[in-house]
Amino acid sequence: MDIIILGILMMKKATIYEMRKLIDSHFTNISSNSLGSIQAAIKKLIAKDYIVFEEFVENSINKKKYAITESGRDYFLASVKTPMLYKEKNMELSKFFFMGFVGEKEWLGLIDVYIAELKSQLSKLKEIAESSEPRTAFDIQELQNIALFQYGTLDLSIAKIEFEINWFEKFTKKIIDEQEGR
Repeated sequence: MDIIILGILMMKKATIYEMRKLIDSHFTNISSNSLGSIQAAIKKLIAKDYIVFEEFVENSINKKKYAITESGRDYFLASVKTPMLYKEKNMELSKFFFMGFVGEKEWLGLIDVYIAELKSQLSKLKEIAESSEPRTAFDIQELQNIALFQYGTLDLSIAKIEFEINWFEKFTKKIIDEQEGR
């Protein structure tokens, strides 16, 4: 969550509401958008002097707009420069791992619900991809470089979900074939 918040603040100053909205619309397959997670990360980032805020009143409501500090920028860039590790942790996968304990009649229904969830997520990501077309060149090279990896992350997420849908559909067929073969 820290890197996501700092990354958002690298692009612009933002309120918690604005950050949550961006996380909800662009990072749902990477991170939770819970207000508690965001607030906890912000509290930690403030304590480390990686972000600061300015308070203001808008429509009689007190608000805070957060900005990244120089030390926050340094930490963010150092973190992004650290090679990625494979950490595909999906606690929901433990349900699939232990699905053999439930009755065979439930397997296909449970997998079908998951496939439907994947297709819903895929649809959302494809909407984001379509809304960002055409992926035209930016006048500023730094923006072009940032966009290259942001679009790449979107494309990777779409490809992973498409792979998973295909895999689960094949697995479903395997279950059906085995049940019919008995």
